Amino acid sequence: MTFLWYFAGMRVEPWGMNSRFVCMNLVLALGLCGFSASVAAQLVNPGFESALSMPSAPGMWQLLPGWNNAFSGMSTPDFFHLDGELGGDLPETPIAWVQPAEGRGVAGITAIKRNSPGQPLSREYLVMEFDAPLQAGQHYTLSFQISNGEWLPTSGAGLAVNGLGVAFSVEQPIQMGDQELPLPPTFQSSFARYEQGWETVSFAFEASGPSRFMTIGVFGADADLEAEVVMGENPTMAYYFFDDFSLSLFDPIDGWLSDNQEVKGPEMAGLPVESEFYVPNAFSPNGDGVNDVFMPEIGDVNPMSCEIYSRWGELLARLDPASPQWDGRDMQGELLKPGVYVWRIEWPGSAAQGQEAQQGAVTVLR
Repeated sequence: MTFLWYFAGMRVEPWGMNSRFVCMNLVLALGLCGFSASVAAQLVNPGFESALSMPSAPGMWQLLPGWNNAFSGMSTPDFFHLDGELGGDLPETPIAWVQPAEGRGVAGITAIKRNSPGQPLSREYLVMEFDAPLQAGQHYTLSFQISNGEWLPTSGAGLAVNGLGVAFSVEQPIQMGDQELPLPPTFQSSFARYEQGWETVSFAFEASGPSRFMTIGVFGADADLEAEVVMGENPTMAYYFFDDFSLSLFDPIDGWLSDNQEVKGPEMAGLPVESEFYVPNAFSPNGDGVNDVFMPEIGDVNPMSCEIYSRWGELLARLDPASPQWDGRDMQGELLKPGVYVWRIEWPGSAAQGQEAQQGAVTVLR
């Protein structure tokens, strides 16, 4: 499966972004919209609204139809609901204070947990079984909401970690205890993510096979992960809440989504509402004069830096932050191969927050 910010790739857009309406022609729009509904139906319980009963404690993932814990005998993902009780209710959970991004339910995982010195990290994963498999060769866009919640002094959370991602597979993943799942992620965050508010992660990809399962969690060897202390004095885990998954068809040539929404970049916390921040998620530097250059529209944003990385965190290009443009070449002037690459833009934050950054993905096509 091709990695995301796609037109095979991934796009990240934090909460609250206004979408643009794209109109190709009415006949095509109606036809694709009808098809989009069937694609969306492939997701099962995408907003954690359907439940066998309301949760009364953490670790009650088994109440969520369509989801599982990778058949682990140790990992216990959480289900929280505004109508839950005791340790299963919202907004004050044992982990953090959080309201649903949409609806009334959320799910959460301890993405990593530190153990005794010399012991490997513990992992948790959430797995959705689609109602119907993805179509090999078809392009899709997957979006979801993610948050760490508002930290509580009584919580063991407070770490941020890189490597959080999404993997697709034909077979049901099976986790051995709390060990890493050896799945190749289609999307993976290269930086240690931490947001107390909800952030929208959205990426596009090409299905390489009839995948029936979607797995959420941290992928990669312990040695490749970087856990940062964000809250608390000695947190032991990086915990993430999820909500509002959606899946739609995507046209990598026209750059048009079947749900009539143009791919958008992030509307970042701390920016004026009127600031426009649009980042395309694909371009084709093939010299045909059409969409040859990657050009984020930063509007009133005054970034400090704009850089391009490989999916594995290798710095490939530095762009002029005042007018960022990328022709698909690395710093040695070599044209990069088609695939998914990561953009990262940094800008001054508030006095309390310091420097802020946003990351997304862009796919180089031919």
